[in-house]
Amino acid sequence: MSSRTAARLALLAASALVASGTGACARTQQTPATNVVVDPEPAEVTPVGDLEILRYRAAMGMAGDVRAELTPRLSAAAASAGPDPGRNALRGLAIELALVQGDGEAARTQLERLRSDITSLGARATAEDRAHLAVLHGTWLHDQGKYADARGSHLRAIANLDGPADRSPLVGTALRGLASDMLALGDTKGAIATLNRAIEIHTNARDAHIELHEDLLLAVDVMIALDQPDEARILAGEAYNQALKQFGPDTLPHAEALLQVGAASLAADDPSAGASLVADAGEIFDKLQSERTDPSFPVSARVVRRLFALRTALGQSA
Repeated sequence: MSSRTAARLALLAASALVASGTGACARTQQTPATNVVVDPEPAEVTPVGDLEILRYRAAMGMAGDVRAELTPRLSAAAASAGPDPGRNALRGLAIELALVQGDGEAARTQLERLRSDITSLGARATAEDRAHLAVLHGTWLHDQGKYADARGSHLRAIANLDGPADRSPLVGTALRGLASDMLALGDTKGAIATLNRAIEIHTNARDAHIELHEDLLLAVDVMIALDQPDEARILAGEAYNQALKQFGPDTLPHAEALLQVGAASLAADDPSAGASLVADAGEIFDKLQSERTDPSFPVSARVVRRLFALRTALGQSA
C-alpha cells in the first residue's frame, strides 16, 4: 500500500469517527452538571391507625379506659413544629372524651395545646385542621353554657369546610353542634332544619355510626321541645334500633337510646312505659359505672344528668 493510499484511508476513518460521535472530540465532551436537591427528612408523624377502634371503644362506654391509654401516647408524641395530623387527632379525641366524662378542665387544657399546635402551623394548617379545632371549641363552650359563643364557633367550622369538603362527616358534626346550640337558645325550628342536614350527611357517610347515633339522640330532644311526642317516639325507636345494631345490648348507646325512648314516652303522657324504660337504662348504666377502672369521673356525664332529670320527673329518688 502506498503512503498516499494509507493517508487517504486514515483520513476517511477519522471522518467516520467524527460523524458517528465516537471520535476523540466526542470522548472529551462533558455531561452538563445537574443540581440534585435532596428532600429534607419528613417530620415524624404520630401513628393513629387504631383511632377508629379507640373511638368505638369509648362510645361503647369505656371513655375512661381510652383516656388512660391516650395520656402516655400524647406525652410521647413528637413536639415538632411541623404538621402532625396523628397527634392532633389523638388530642381531639382526648378533648371529646374529657367532655363526655364531665372533665371540663382537662378538655380546656388539651384544647389550648391543640390550638397552639395548629396556630404554629400558620398557612400550613389545613381547612380541616381549623374546622376541627372550631368544632371542639364550640363543644367545650356549649358544655360551659356559653351557647351563643358556641354557635359562633360551630359556624366558623362550617365556613372553613365550605366547598369540596362540604359533605364530609366533620361538616355533619359541626351542623349537629350548631343545632344543639340553637336548641339551647330556643330556636327549635332552626335546630331541626340544621340537624336534618347533619343526619343526611352521616347517613350517607361511610362508618359514621357514632355520629349518626348522636344525631338521633339530639333529634329526640328537639322533637320533644317542639311538642311533637309521636315524632319523638319514632326517632327514639330509630335510635334504639341503631344502637342495638351498631353497638349491641348493654352498652352506653343502648342505655342512652332507652332513656330517649323513656323521655319521649313521658312527653306522650305514658309515664308507665317511661318508668320501665328509665329503670332498664339505669341498670345498664350502673353496671357500666361499676366496671370502670377510674371512679373519678362517670362513664357519661350526660347520662348522669338525663337519669336525674327523668327520675325526678317520674317522682323517683335520684
